[in-house]
Amino acid sequence: MISIINKDFRDCIVPKGLTITDPPYNQGYHYNGYKDRISEDDYFFLLSKIPTPCVIIHYPEETINLLPKAIGVKCEQVVCWVYNSNTGKQSRLISWWGCKPDFRKVRQPYKNLNDKRIQKRIAEGKTGAKLYDWWNINQVKNVSKEKTEHPCQIPEELISKIIKTTAKENEIIIDVFAGSGTTSKVAYDLGYDTISYEIDNKYCEIINKRIYETSK
Repeated sequence: MISIINKDFRDCIVPKGLTITDPPYNQGYHYNGYKDRISEDDYFFLLSKIPTPCVIIHYPEETINLLPKAIGVKCEQVVCWVYNSNTGKQSRLISWWGCKPDFRKVRQPYKNLNDKRIQKRIAEGKTGAKLYDWWNINQVKNVSKEKTEHPCQIPEELISKIIKTTAKENEIIIDVFAGSGTTSKVAYDLGYDTISYEIDNKYCEIINKRIYETSK
């Protein structure tokens, strides 16, 4: 089951599930018709309505300082997502609230296949290195196959790691700020039921096209 709802999630009854989302940054970015600049009190209120358990992708990183009081549940894990940009290495934080990832569920591919120790591990049937709390994943560039018209798109690889390490079997995957629909697409591809909320008509059209034309 997949559902894309063209409404503000605060006006809906959101079912229980695992929320994975990248909230608006409140930095004045342009999202089609949405103005990404509201008062600090309104922004805090917006964050406080994110359903838990949840995994939140932060920008700017200082947003994490608002969440303990806004979310109201314990932060169980923080991961640093590192990527290359035009100005060098950049990073964003990912935090888990009311849920905890199991990094044993995902292995990172070995890089130096000429290393005899790596060759021995592969011969023993090991498929990669243990996942740690430092994730090197490229941003979605304009030349990326998964690129859409959305200006702030999250990589599919990143969402895949979050779901594989965190989601329970048959858990509904929810995104309350759907944007380009990466969470919906990846959850659908991995066999999960998913519900996403997006207030912009244009982005809802992009999500539907992306899912039904490129998924699976």
